[in-house]
Amino acid sequence: MHVGHLRSTIIGDVVCRLLEFVGHDVHRVNHLGDWGTQFGMLIAHLQDQFPNYTTESPPIENLQAFYKESKARFDADPDFKARAYKCVVALQGGDETIMKAWRLICDISLREFNKIYERLDIRLDPMGESFYQKKMEELVPELEAAGYLKHSEGCKLIFVEGEDVPMMVVKSDGGFTYDTSDLAAIKYRMVTSGADWGIYVVDSGQGLHFKLLFSAAKTIGLVKPEQKLSHVGFGVVLGEDRKKFKTRSGDTVKLKDLLDEGLQRAEKKIRDKEEIKKEKGGAGLLSEEEIAACRDAVTYGCIKFADLSCTRTNDYVFSFDKMLDDKGKTAVYLLYALTRIRSIARNAGKSREELIDHAKQNPLNLEHEAELKLAKMLLRFAEVIEEITDTLQPHTLCNYLYDISTVFTFFYDNCYCIQKDRETGEIVKIHMDRLLLCEATAQVMEKCFDLLGIRTVSRM
Repeated sequence: MHVGHLRSTIIGDVVCRLLEFVGHDVHRVNHLGDWGTQFGMLIAHLQDQFPNYTTESPPIENLQAFYKESKARFDADPDFKARAYKCVVALQGGDETIMKAWRLICDISLREFNKIYERLDIRLDPMGESFYQKKMEELVPELEAAGYLKHSEGCKLIFVEGEDVPMMVVKSDGGFTYDTSDLAAIKYRMVTSGADWGIYVVDSGQGLHFKLLFSAAKTIGLVKPEQKLSHVGFGVVLGEDRKKFKTRSGDTVKLKDLLDEGLQRAEKKIRDKEEIKKEKGGAGLLSEEEIAACRDAVTYGCIKFADLSCTRTNDYVFSFDKMLDDKGKTAVYLLYALTRIRSIARNAGKSREELIDHAKQNPLNLEHEAELKLAKMLLRFAEVIEEITDTLQPHTLCNYLYDISTVFTFFYDNCYCIQKDRETGEIVKIHMDRLLLCEATAQVMEKCFDLLGIRTVSRM
């Protein structure tokens, strides 16, 4: 996986979390490109490099490098290109030796994908293009019989009223296209599975394709009037030079390397702050377990939040320095704000259960302007969720989370939750209503973080 997979993965996860939260039964489909020409290239290269692959497991764990090698040969060697195409035909025909090579490559891919998904706390159901091979074979004669296919120069096309270009369902050589598999997928999802809403989280560059695809699906009766299809498009990830994010050598950035670098940077910042604590007497030092938990939460949280806090249709600049800043609208700042809020009740010696019991037995009394402002902000939660369910724009939730922290700061600066004796430091009064506001704020922020797929920590 490379950095180009980052946005679809993160945005798609948030859309799923949001819809699950409001009560939908969500099927998290990971539509993998596990079929077609690229696998013909990989299999032909595998045959050459490791001819004993059927009996000995080949060492191709770095599948990205292996793919680059096969692609270079495909572009430069006509004989290799011809063999790659033959491998595709054999794969589609179910040749057992070729299928074994295909399964081997797919297994390696899935293992690597799952390592990334586990780190990012993302759950997906893999369902590749191969799943739709038989379904494409069934769909084409159905469309032919219904009169939807038009013949042109040996190709079979679907013309959609109001669209400038047709969909190519069968090529002149008899092969299927991405249009064919996408239509077969819609039929399976909307007709066979009976989905109410099909949501495609794919970059905005595919916008015209999905406009045509959805129109064609409605034209040929794969989508009922009460069902809907949506394309959740997004911009690309840019480097700080505002060009497509690449390594210094110009290669595509591997997602694993990106996450590893984030962990290293986050841990360094955390340990630097621990050193400052030691210089000031050592109060509040984190254990090694807490440092590891904090490092992971900050790393993955900052990467997700930086992406999700931008309007998804815009490109965004990837910058670890900005992501890991503990000031402004960043995950670091907001995670720290949450831990500070949680520490207030802890310092008062009140557990969450005690606060909830108090709320059940006593009316909430809010009088100060800052108390009322914070309460009103928290009451906007349902309104914000309803808005995002309609727009599928996660940045709205990020903005709301930041607004909560801003309003809470105003509340905290103006309203004492705990009053202490100036000389002894002993607690002389606890404002339970204000502690309840702190608890409510923490719960709403935690739910926002959860919907954004960001883990929280108790101490930072």
